[in-house]
Amino acid sequence: MKRALLLTVAAIISVGTAFAANPILRQKYTADPNAFVWKDRLYVYASYDNNNPPNSNSSATSGYDIMFYTLMSTDDMANWTDHGEVFSVKRDLSAFGNAYAPGAAVKNDKVYLYVPNGGSGIGVVTADRPEGPFTGGKSIISKSDANNTNVPWLFDPAGFVDSDGQGYIYFGGGDTQAGSNLRVAKLNSDMMSVQFPAKTIENATRSFEAAFMHKYNGKYYFSYSQNFDGAADIAYMIGDNPMGPFTFKGTIVPNGADMGYGNNHASVVEYKNKWYVFYHDRRLKSANGNPDGERRSVSVDKLEYNTDGTIKKATLTTAGPDQIKNFNPYDTVLATTMFKQSGSIKTAICSAPNPGTITNGTAAAAYNSPGDKGDRCVMLISITDGSWVSLKSVDFGTAGATKFVVRAASTNANASIEIRTGTADNSTNNTTLVGTCSIGSTGGLTTWKEIECNVSNLTGVKNYLYLVFKGNNFRVSKYIFKSGSTPSVNVTCNLNNLQPSYVSGSEVPRPNVSCGTGVTVGTAFLFNLSGSDNALEGWNSNGTHAFWTPGTKNITLSEVTCGGNKVTLNPAVSCGSFEVVAESSSSSDNGSSSSSEGEDISPILHNYSQFSILNSQLVSYYTIKGEPLGNVKPQKAGVYIVKQGNSVKKIAVR
Repeated sequence: MKRALLLTVAAIISVGTAFAANPILRQKYTADPNAFVWKDRLYVYASYDNNNPPNSNSSATSGYDIMFYTLMSTDDMANWTDHGEVFSVKRDLSAFGNAYAPGAAVKNDKVYLYVPNGGSGIGVVTADRPEGPFTGGKSIISKSDANNTNVPWLFDPAGFVDSDGQGYIYFGGGDTQAGSNLRVAKLNSDMMSVQFPAKTIENATRSFEAAFMHKYNGKYYFSYSQNFDGAADIAYMIGDNPMGPFTFKGTIVPNGADMGYGNNHASVVEYKNKWYVFYHDRRLKSANGNPDGERRSVSVDKLEYNTDGTIKKATLTTAGPDQIKNFNPYDTVLATTMFKQSGSIKTAICSAPNPGTITNGTAAAAYNSPGDKGDRCVMLISITDGSWVSLKSVDFGTAGATKFVVRAASTNANASIEIRTGTADNSTNNTTLVGTCSIGSTGGLTTWKEIECNVSNLTGVKNYLYLVFKGNNFRVSKYIFKSGSTPSVNVTCNLNNLQPSYVSGSEVPRPNVSCGTGVTVGTAFLFNLSGSDNALEGWNSNGTHAFWTPGTKNITLSEVTCGGNKVTLNPAVSCGSFEVVAESSSSSDNGSSSSSEGEDISPILHNYSQFSILNSQLVSYYTIKGEPLGNVKPQKAGVYIVKQGNSVKKIAVR
């Protein structure tokens, strides 16, 4: 994340004309992207670059003052939600002085965020969702010869969880010791402590910073940023083990004019069976007149592999990757979700004491705001007359929308929002006006009201949807479109696509849901577990959910989107039940490990109904989800279930 070629920052970003899809966010500066998938949605943690000092600040010891991490997310690769600055050093890891590039990993239905203390140590916090709140903040790695962690720059952590559940952390870098200044270590099962000593990653040509790991077709791809003895490219190596050894292969992301020939930081992720590489560049900085100071912006492009498993050098584009699905306007839309924007619009957390001016760790969090169903409350601020945000490929369906409901706060009696559609992706010229929503004054910029207005001519897929703001001094937090008529629905739910039981931690597919003949089922669901406060949102048709607590899971459906309308079911519809059974501890957690197979002989399945009745001498193998594999022991590394007669146990093949 660090040093090297301090290029040039405006305290306030003003975008007079809209950008292409890259960079992802244009209302603020972001860097050091760490992408990961959470509950069927793609998230990215990034360093918040707005506070970095100008180069002319002689008292600054470096060009970076990273005190916050920004979170952004998407489910279509075109329209991105800015969740705001969800992590604050002073609030969430107060023992640290500042932070550089973030690292993240997901395990046991939790998010683990790894945070460097400048360049002198690494800590961790955890949360039940990417937006936080974060707890458990502590230091886990400090400089030590005994632990093999005494690298020049102890920073840039990257978390990785292998298919067998074992976690790893990669870190390090420096302007010296190139080729041997990066490290890897195993994480314990809690993902918040480390098995020392760390291992040196050898032969990383011109290694500098930005360690990252991903897995593709059973191979391990270690990537990092090279130093400035040549182009500071993102290079990569391939190995058969997450701890190496690795063989150097070449470049993933080349350095060039878009990068400002400065530093870079990248992460690679698979989402919806496609591969992407995230990186930071200086396109927004350049468009804003190259203001003084270090300002970077996160971008994304597709990643492709050759048939031999090597990576094709990424082509860096302004258009970004293709959109992978249409946008659904009938689910509540956070107003900070956009494809593009124009004007001086900024985003902020609703409860921030001085929205848009967070400095030195003073950002406040607004969790579980009333009416937000647990969503962090974020908003558009600094709205000026004529500014706008847009969404791409919005599907209003055959019935179409007739209502627009928006949550806003205003001190301007004349404030309004025009809803427009068009075919141009960066201009409201030649667009069609489909509705105007008068906001008026709500009594203050912290007094929120829901305003409903009529819209027309909104059917089918609209190439671009624009919200054009008229007037100043108002804020918008969220909105939703509604269909003119509520279809006749006959909601049913069943677990016919599920097994009778699952081992704790297994990913369980979403139940079958129907809204009746001819009525489309949307992506918004609210499932409930009886006897628990746990509500499962976003368990959509392509997703799964990991259940960890053993016991009978009685599932009911209380809310679903049918034909573009959110339907509340009272009473809730019963889907059925299944069992979650305890999984015994994995032998990989104890740090021992050179054997090719580890076994735990304690029973882990209490319900054998998904297995065939077998002869007491016949051995059969199953996936961890109970899918039969036959009578031959699997050779591929992973965790499996083996059954012989009435004996059931788990094995780990390495």
